[in-house]
Amino acid sequence: MRNYGTRGYTGYRGRRPGGKRWLILVLVLILLAACASLLAQRYIVYDMDGSYHFELPWSHRTGTQRTDSGGSPQDLEIIIEQPPAPEAVPIRAQELPTSALAGDMAQALAALPEDVTAVAIRLKTVSGDLLYPSALPEAAEAKAVAGSGVALNAVRELTGSGRYTIARLSALHDSRFSFAHMVDAAILQKAYKDYVWYAPDSTFYLAPEKELARQYLSNIAREVAELGFDELLFDEFGYPTNGRLNNIKTSDREITQEAALELLADNLRETLSDTGTKLSVVMDEKTVLDGSNAKSGQSLAGLAVRFDRVYVPTTEDKLPALRAALAPYAAELVPILAAAPAEGDYLIAQGG
Repeated sequence: MRNYGTRGYTGYRGRRPGGKRWLILVLVLILLAACASLLAQRYIVYDMDGSYHFELPWSHRTGTQRTDSGGSPQDLEIIIEQPPAPEAVPIRAQELPTSALAGDMAQALAALPEDVTAVAIRLKTVSGDLLYPSALPEAAEAKAVAGSGVALNAVRELTGSGRYTIARLSALHDSRFSFAHMVDAAILQKAYKDYVWYAPDSTFYLAPEKELARQYLSNIAREVAELGFDELLFDEFGYPTNGRLNNIKTSDREITQEAALELLADNLRETLSDTGTKLSVVMDEKTVLDGSNAKSGQSLAGLAVRFDRVYVPTTEDKLPALRAALAPYAAELVPILAAAPAEGDYLIAQGG
């Protein structure tokens, strides 16, 4: 007699373990495939036509491999190739006379010595005149616009010549805007209420602690930079040092002279932050060697960290001492000389 119940039970028990193993194997394979897919996505690079390819991290490495006797990699020496640093532009500069703005700029450029790498020209005078046709309403209001379309064409020819170009600007020695805005922008007299202070040559100065003065100079800097100049060089960047200084009104100053000049420099830097234009300042050699000037308010430590270059009217024999004074700062020294030195940067300025 056959025992059907026992045979059916025995067959069922024999099939269950094999089914579980296959199910586990399938789940493991699915999990591994998912992990591999996620890992591969890190190295997929899609092309512009919609196709894709793999870029593995070691495919960009260069170097040498040391192998054992079987030829398998034993060690990898990675060599990262750095792009060469851009060469610094040597400042062997010659200043053109302002007459070039009204004459033949091409002829003026052609007459420069062959070793001259940079060209400077003055665009703002101590009287406050702008020697290009400024579009600033406040400049027109102060009757400071002294340049014509001819000057603008000359400037464009200069900045488009392929040479390194420097615009010289008188900063705070500015009779035009000072007289037009005595209370809000100028250095005032102590004895006469709300009236501009006179220098010995009957010229006037802007007060850097006053916001209107700083804004005006920042607007000019922006406008000149947009003409295409590589560098703006500010001279007269300080308070007056000659004349009846005790007649200057100081009672309404809320910051020191040094702090006011630093604030002006910060405003100029912020205004030109997106232009790539370098900012430079003229300081006399005594101020650089002493570290400060109580009359002008200039401080080497305060200005050398805010300007890219410091230009100093000097002679060749003073250059070692000046370089030593500027050594702690990133600002470069450019001496203003009467003739080109044997080596190094320089500016040959009009009038010495």
